[in-house]
Amino acid sequence: MACIKHGYLFIVLLAAGHLISCAGGVPEFDPYKEASPAPGEEWVPSEKERAKSFELEELPAMPEELRPDEEKLTLSQLVDFALVNNPTTQVAWQDARAAAAVWAQSRGLYYPQIGGTATYAYAKGGGSSTGSDPYEEQYANIGLTLSYLLFDFGGREAQIDAARLALINANWNQNDAIQNVLNAVAVSYYNFIGSKALVSAFQTNLEEAQTSLEAAELRLEAGVGTLPDVLQARAQLSQVELDLVDAEGNVQIFRGQLATAVGWPANISYDVSDNETEPPVAALSDNVNDLIDIGMNNRPDLAAVQATVREQEALLREAKAQFFPTISATAQVLEWWVKPEGATRDYFTNYLVGLQLQVPIFQGFTIINSVREARAELESARAALKLQEQIVINDVWNAYFNFRTAVQSLNAAGNLLESAAESYEASLARYKAGVGDIIELLNAQTTLAQARAEYVQSKTDIFTSYADLVNAIGTELPSPGAPEGEIPAGEGGTITQ
Repeated sequence: MACIKHGYLFIVLLAAGHLISCAGGVPEFDPYKEASPAPGEEWVPSEKERAKSFELEELPAMPEELRPDEEKLTLSQLVDFALVNNPTTQVAWQDARAAAAVWAQSRGLYYPQIGGTATYAYAKGGGSSTGSDPYEEQYANIGLTLSYLLFDFGGREAQIDAARLALINANWNQNDAIQNVLNAVAVSYYNFIGSKALVSAFQTNLEEAQTSLEAAELRLEAGVGTLPDVLQARAQLSQVELDLVDAEGNVQIFRGQLATAVGWPANISYDVSDNETEPPVAALSDNVNDLIDIGMNNRPDLAAVQATVREQEALLREAKAQFFPTISATAQVLEWWVKPEGATRDYFTNYLVGLQLQVPIFQGFTIINSVREARAELESARAALKLQEQIVINDVWNAYFNFRTAVQSLNAAGNLLESAAESYEASLARYKAGVGDIIELLNAQTTLAQARAEYVQSKTDIFTSYADLVNAIGTELPSPGAPEGEIPAGEGGTITQ
């Protein structure tokens, strides 16, 4: 018998040794092999893990209803698509829905908590080896328990109110996300159009540079010009060609930015309509404080931070309520039976109804420190609200004067473009007649090219700064009464579209 026991022990030890040797390959025994072997070596994933790591979400494609207009999309079409498909709005919306669900969960504290239990057990034991009589029995129970919080000195109401205010915060954040998407699409749209207009301007500059070069070459052939004149004109042409290449590259960059703002991949194929009317801007009041007041009453990000302050106030009330006792009602019904071996089954029913008073006496200073934490979070939220107020005021202030500057700059840029064009024509005529020099002509050509680019940029800035101003105040601009179609230009009058 002893040999058999030793044989069993040997088999058990052998099996244990085998398991330990096999276990050497599991992370519990050698976790470091799951990471990179050295600081300068990249971690190499398995093929399965690599495939899982790059299971990405599919980006939205252009819907079929936009296919007929994919080469002439309008701002309104792009905005409609972006509001539904841009991931920013989707994230904000789902966050708001999650906050609504959390609020609904917290309101469950107003309801009684009901639970059911069921148990079955079979027991067998005793015998000669234990010196007791053998036994065998079965028992089971089924019950229903109800508990309801009657009073907790406002802690429940504070918790539910905090969840409701978190929902309000999330809803305001969604509104802010919508406005930011609208602004991003509008600004990207106008930058895209402006970049294409700038390409057209540089193409005109290229034609003029070629004209200047041809004039220099003709003078050289006629014996009244010099080779340095031709070389300078050729260098100027190369510079304009370089500017054109940069401008064409910017078109593709702004195309990608607009696609991303809409919610498409940057490499999607599309184009936009250039036949957009001017924004419906009326003469702005000279009092920027009026617009600041509008922004302070309409900016959703400001309202979201204010909701956070109210949420932290509710959380502070909830933390303070932990100092006080809670009173709960309880009720229980329990039906159970026991069946000893050889006996009939006995049934029992128990009923329990009562009140429970729970008084916090000492919890290791957790309550007082939770109150301190809540009070600090509240003060932090109040400081964040002050900071956000300053941000809103600064945003409106900057956007207002950027817009006014852009409007006034367009008049100046128009005048500069007109004067530069006349100067270039005069310099070209003088050079061709032999009374002007190449430096005068190339300077006039450079000034005209810069004026043309500044005019295009000024017009683009009107669109983008207008969109930024609308975004800064959180709503449409008020119209004091100037006829639609006129953009205020300050002291110099208006620009009629």
